[in-house]
Amino acid sequence: MDVEHLLPARAPRQRARQNRAIEKIDALVEATVRVLETEGEAGVRVAEICDQVGVSYGSVYHHFGDREGLIRAAQFARLRAQPGQDIASFASALNDDAASFVDSLMEICRSIASAERGPVREVRTSVLASTHGRPELRGPVDELETKVMDDLEEVVIRAQDLGIADPAVDPRALAAYLAAVSYGLVLIEHIDRRPSEDDLASVILRGFAAFMPS
Repeated sequence: MDVEHLLPARAPRQRARQNRAIEKIDALVEATVRVLETEGEAGVRVAEICDQVGVSYGSVYHHFGDREGLIRAAQFARLRAQPGQDIASFASALNDDAASFVDSLMEICRSIASAERGPVREVRTSVLASTHGRPELRGPVDELETKVMDDLEEVVIRAQDLGIADPAVDPRALAAYLAAVSYGLVLIEHIDRRPSEDDLASVILRGFAAFMPS
């Protein structure tokens, strides 16, 4: 997990000390993520996490400011791990020839429809919900989600340049649609008679195909 951004830049001679600090931060964040995923924010007890990781109580306050800062860093870690998978898959598929692209797109649709993706979407829902009424968390999470959308929009623009996506469609709107299809399937984790993965993948593919030139 990339946590170096949480620390200020240091001169080269201070890198060893900074690396040790990064290891502490990484361990604290990972331990907190585990608690969040099993007990939620109410279960985050700083003293217990410090004991588990083997660091002093003051380390949390030195690196994160307070308990809320630790929770915020852990929530970011959970969120960062989720959305990039589909973007990387779409970008890679653009390198295929026409016939292979359709096959690659179908594999992406199967991945999106897979039951294994359910926990991923629910983690994202949990993190987004945790920002409600908390501007100190909402701002950074919005910034992160905007970066994800920017990356997806770049992939859409490249697809339009290659003649794969309809150039008449606004790329930001199409990026939002693609993201909404993948994330919005969190709903099927809470319904009876879940559609089969093959049927769902076929419907997703038809939706994506609607934005390809005739």
